[in-house]
Amino acid sequence: MRTPCQPNFPGREDWGFFMSRLSAFISLVLNHTKRLFLNDSCINNYKQISVIVFIIFTVFLKPSTVYSGDGAQLSGRVVNKISEEPVENTLIYLKPGFRYAETNAQGKYEISDLQPGIYQISTKHVGYISDQKQQVEIKPGEKIDVNFYLTERYYSTSDAIVVTATRGKSTTQKIPHTMSVISSERISLIRPLNISEVLQNIQGTYIKDYGGLGDLKTISLRGSNAEQVLVLLDGQRLNNPQTGQIDLSMISLEEIERVEILRGGSSAMYGADAIGGVINMITGKDRQLDGLGASFGVLGGSFNTRSLNTSVDINKKWLNGAVTYKHLRSDGDFTYTDQKGIEQTRTNNDIISHNVFSTLDFQFGKSSYRTDLDFSYGYYTSERGSPGSIDTLGFGSETARQWDTRQQVQTMLNGKIFSPLHRYHIQGFWNWNKTRFEEPEGFFATDTRSKSGNYGLETYVRSVILPHHSLTYGLGFREEWMNSNEFPENHDRNLYYFFIQDEMQFSSKIKESPMSVEIIPALRYDRYSDFGSRWSPKIGGSLSLGSEWQTTLKSNAGWNFRAPTFNELYWPTKTWGSGNPDLKPENGFDWDLGLNFRYPRFFNFAFDIVYFDIRMNDLIQWQTDSLFFSMPVNISKARNRGLEINSSIQLVENMLELIGNYTYLDARNKSDGEYNNKFLVYRSPHNFNLTINWQWKYLSFAYDFRYVSRRFSDVENSSKFELKSYNISDLTLCFNQRYDKLQPTLTFQIRNIFNESYQIIRSYPLPGREFRISLGVVYN
Repeated sequence: MRTPCQPNFPGREDWGFFMSRLSAFISLVLNHTKRLFLNDSCINNYKQISVIVFIIFTVFLKPSTVYSGDGAQLSGRVVNKISEEPVENTLIYLKPGFRYAETNAQGKYEISDLQPGIYQISTKHVGYISDQKQQVEIKPGEKIDVNFYLTERYYSTSDAIVVTATRGKSTTQKIPHTMSVISSERISLIRPLNISEVLQNIQGTYIKDYGGLGDLKTISLRGSNAEQVLVLLDGQRLNNPQTGQIDLSMISLEEIERVEILRGGSSAMYGADAIGGVINMITGKDRQLDGLGASFGVLGGSFNTRSLNTSVDINKKWLNGAVTYKHLRSDGDFTYTDQKGIEQTRTNNDIISHNVFSTLDFQFGKSSYRTDLDFSYGYYTSERGSPGSIDTLGFGSETARQWDTRQQVQTMLNGKIFSPLHRYHIQGFWNWNKTRFEEPEGFFATDTRSKSGNYGLETYVRSVILPHHSLTYGLGFREEWMNSNEFPENHDRNLYYFFIQDEMQFSSKIKESPMSVEIIPALRYDRYSDFGSRWSPKIGGSLSLGSEWQTTLKSNAGWNFRAPTFNELYWPTKTWGSGNPDLKPENGFDWDLGLNFRYPRFFNFAFDIVYFDIRMNDLIQWQTDSLFFSMPVNISKARNRGLEINSSIQLVENMLELIGNYTYLDARNKSDGEYNNKFLVYRSPHNFNLTINWQWKYLSFAYDFRYVSRRFSDVENSSKFELKSYNISDLTLCFNQRYDKLQPTLTFQIRNIFNESYQIIRSYPLPGREFRISLGVVYN
């Protein structure tokens, strides 16, 4: 009997079949989406949505043709060449006929009911050199075993397997996109108290820090605004719909396995808010423990900072999950030197916070058709002082307080539909934010209370059309809302969208040297209830030469946009500023061109260089006049261009590694008028980071250095408000030992070793030298 996962198609050409299906798909989807999205009366017609879902799930499914074979069978195992461990989820392809199978947890596969003939067998598995091919001749009724021994691809510090760029597993070296990955080992070593502390040394990344541990921290990628960077947790957006930003000081990294940073416009896959790029935090669902595990840690440091975190993990055959809790408290008061050279104390800078995160992953079915049902819930609450600006006009505050509460719920269903070649993903989410800001002793007493949130549903399918050709396509909706006692009325908006991405890979050889080409076009359609519709196309390509000594040329180009936030549109008029209901959405075009080198035989040397160019129309920027009154306006044109350079080398294998990166940024206002060709505010032209990692037995050492050049803080680029350059050095020393199932860790850190006095945002001083010591223990 032919198994359900092995359809047979005698006499059918793969490419001809694919092109006919692709033509039918494009025609049907465009017709239905035109009726759905372009007709306002049909915006809630879910019958139309059901039709599109049906089309997406079925149009690329090759129907199983009934074939009565003679019992010929092909089977075997796929194992890791070095460790000899089985390699699960490897796809095995046969040509002609495009028969296929997928290995189970034991690395075994089987293809039955084969016709006699000569077949070419090939494998594919992300993270392995899987272009291996074997040719066999099968006779009537014969049973043949063919085994494969796969070699893992070598990854330098700059390389990893990622999911953010393509919504499927890919390697950073192969895909056209520019990405960085922060590993769990790096997170465990430096013990960050929030995510901003691990992002600040990544090329193209700039953290806007407004003060101490509990003060606002936002992110910029390639000179973008914070509202133009999309921040995700397991693919769920965290950006606040009221402000468009996410305060990075509120995001801790317990249970985070890795952080993926995708630089460059990504509206074609993620819609608005992804002009500068995407930050995706991925939780550790593939835990190595068997049974129950637990961890406990405490931290103490300067400014009377204390932290406690604990977690409980479980991993069984059908259940994988964790519950974590973190408590953070800090007085936050530190000394700084004011504009007159007088030493002052930054007061009302305290914070107390509680953070709970839980996740459960239920697994059903056999490995070839395993279904994962994930639930996660996050809760964060904090109270903190808000000391404000130390500007000479005296806007600092000793009494301003802020309370924040954030909740997030996410449900994900992942599995395979019809065959192992079609993987589906269904994700539902709900976010809720509550903020209260109180300033009883300001020029005008303030007590602002606001709530905002969003909820939505997204589904997409990733289909393997041919062994080196796959499609990702899906649709979804999102509802956003906010209300505040400051706003005269509540506001909301809804969004419907669909997207499609095509990944094509081609392999060949040039003088016995392997060559591979990958082309990824993508297209997305968004329809907003308040700003109409937007198309976001993008195309990327990469050309790789060599295997161990590898050179890769990459390029991307695409259109992006961002809708104004509720604050930008509707903020009520105050003495210091006002919203602007006449704002238009931002839109722009960006492209980049990069070259990567990987020479593992030469001290695992890796080198990347990327040129990027972002051109924006109607860029939204808060402009401040001479009376310090702010209002968001559409700058007619703006242009960000520059270079990103990253390099790493292991001077002593598995012991001493150097990583350095440099970013040059030229970000200018290109609109007509008095500010033409002026630098955009808070964009540093030169950023340099250096990391030295050293490990010997149970000791780990990390030295981090970062340099940020001078930058302007006003639209006129006056020297009076120019911020001076600064350089910061951090040092981490960690002792980590394992005793049977116990793993204690002792970490000592010095941040800002040389007590540099600096500001990232004008009139918001930052702490000087800081000491931290932490003790933790893991049981598994």
